[in-house]
Amino acid sequence: MKGLLKKDLALLANTGKIYVGVSLFCMVLGLVNEDMRDFSLSFLVIMFSLAAPSTLSYDEFDNGMSWLMILSADRSVYAKEKYLLSILLGLAGAVVAVILGVLVFQINPFQGGSDSQIAILVAFFFTSGLMLAVMIPAKLKFGSEKSRVIVMGLVIAVWIVVFAGKYLLESLGINLSGAIESLEEIPNAAVILGLLAFYGICMSVSYFCSASILEKKEF
Repeated sequence: MKGLLKKDLALLANTGKIYVGVSLFCMVLGLVNEDMRDFSLSFLVIMFSLAAPSTLSYDEFDNGMSWLMILSADRSVYAKEKYLLSILLGLAGAVVAVILGVLVFQINPFQGGSDSQIAILVAFFFTSGLMLAVMIPAKLKFGSEKSRVIVMGLVIAVWIVVFAGKYLLESLGINLSGAIESLEEIPNAAVILGLLAFYGICMSVSYFCSASILEKKEF
């Protein structure tokens, strides 16, 4: 796994200028518009995390997967490395966001309430985990091109379900604003622990799916 991790980090290092540019863009966006600071910092977590599935496209280039599967003693190790890389990149994005928030935006990351930077970053870290839990198995199963269509279709389906559910609840006379306000009363620590626990469950289930796909796949 160490060799695979070094390979992927070396591949991502070649595109490092992109992430430097994204970080600078987020910094400028936050300086120009204070209301966009939380979004710009959280966007870094998403961008860094989603860099991991891009390495699958590099691996597939010029029948590279056949070569990698010969070198790898266990296909599950290959899948495990992709998830480890995803987590490490997500954490790296969170660290960069915290440093940027403290040094540039002068935000206290440990402040409480609904504006807690740590809670917001964990929420986006969780969101990236949900996306990765779908993207990695889809790419392994269908390849890079088809997986884009599948993931896009899933995103559209989720939005339809969300808006349909919102409309249904409102038609039943359920007060969504009151429900959201009651959720804000939950302590940040409980929210963070809950999101991280659910993140671990989603990524674990996704890993076993990916490992199963690789075991059955012929290269």
